[in-house]
Amino acid sequence: MTANIFSTYSTGENRVTASIMAVIQSLSFGRVEKLLQGLLGKDDFNLVQFNPQPSKGGIGVPDYSVESSCHLLFETKVKTNSVRENQLQRHLARFDARKEVTQILLVLTPDSNEPAACRKVDDERLIWAPFARLDQAITELLSDPLEVISERETFLLRELQAMMLNEKLIASENNVVIVAARGAWPMYKQYHAYICQPERSFQRVHRMGFYADGAIQPLVPRIIEKHVYERVEFRCGLHRGVLGDLVDKTLSDGKQREGQFYKVMFLSDPGSNDTHDLENTIPNDLTTETGRTWAFTLSQRYVSFDRLKRAKRTSDLVVQ
Repeated sequence: MTANIFSTYSTGENRVTASIMAVIQSLSFGRVEKLLQGLLGKDDFNLVQFNPQPSKGGIGVPDYSVESSCHLLFETKVKTNSVRENQLQRHLARFDARKEVTQILLVLTPDSNEPAACRKVDDERLIWAPFARLDQAITELLSDPLEVISERETFLLRELQAMMLNEKLIASENNVVIVAARGAWPMYKQYHAYICQPERSFQRVHRMGFYADGAIQPLVPRIIEKHVYERVEFRCGLHRGVLGDLVDKTLSDGKQREGQFYKVMFLSDPGSNDTHDLENTIPNDLTTETGRTWAFTLSQRYVSFDRLKRAKRTSDLVVQ
């Protein structure tokens, strides 16, 4: 991304914040709520509540009620270790004279771990989130099959992700992509490749992991960069070499559809020295505040290889 299409602010924090707000304002209301739920880690967060035939609050039962009582403040930092405790306290003091049921100060930073200033402030209204969580929330929103997202919304969300990468707001240590892999995991073991929709965007990483059956599977192969193909027509006899062999074999086995286009990424095979074996699966233990199980990823998620090798459960991979 060579230029910022969202904002003309010269100051980094103002530019980034304005860009995020410009994208959020461009989304449909339901998608704004869903994006904020992922960013805040609160599946029960609502900007507006819709209640049919509310019986409480007075005499009589109206047909419907639409209520809103939410105040959300943003504090954005573009440099690590730059959050100040006194600034957070001043922001929180703004809530004192207000009466909203839901009051949240969201602190968005590029830090890999929660800043010390945030930990010192003992206030449940304060929520810290790394930019990596915003990137993840966007990825999950775009991959949700129940969301019918317009081309304009998709473009703006992708551009926002590109801006965060360009501004180095997402930790560079995240060098492994974990993909949702109910079908991709057995495909990898059989064909030593990952096949997905054409031209699917990935950050520049070296390895791929597979999240299937509620756990990250133990094999973490290396991505063979010279054999990554963005848009491949799957037609028997059309291609040669390793790509042709893969296309012909998967079509013969009925794994892919003739004439369709896919992205193909070849991976080191399970027995290769380039494939790291974690020895055990990493079970998913992520839950929301209400106790509902939260999938580690519905599409793709980036993690540190060093953390991955040490992790016992998926919560060990989530930035704290």
